[in-house]
Amino acid sequence: MSVILVEELSKSRSGKHAVRKLAFIVSKDGGVRKVDCSNGEEGVKTYAKGWSRVCNVELKENEYAVQIHLVRNLYGHVKGYIEVYDHNGNMVFRAVYRKLKIRRSHGHLRYAWIVKRVAEGLKLPVKRYNLGVVV
Repeated sequence: MSVILVEELSKSRSGKHAVRKLAFIVSKDGGVRKVDCSNGEEGVKTYAKGWSRVCNVELKENEYAVQIHLVRNLYGHVKGYIEVYDHNGNMVFRAVYRKLKIRRSHGHLRYAWIVKRVAEGLKLPVKRYNLGVVV
């Protein structure tokens, strides 16, 4: 089964707002790799300047797809969410990123390690994880 993931980097006309969407694949042994959407089809971008690409990714049974959506506002505050999909394309976990904290908002706790692994790999500034368990 394939999962549809989006990569985007766009800014508003004034440059005061920006969106960044990233796609990753995480294997059960803990390996994180970025999805290459360079040959994907053109997607609809959120703001006027920038680009967006949509790609279909085939996952093996021991892999998870991660979609990260981050928005920077006028004051420089970054907020967004991180979604984890299994090999069937079902969303199994969702976490919210606000005020330098990552909080679980939906899904089973056994997928929390994936969010933490991707956030560490991205070097996202996080002062607290509230994922429901000690990971």
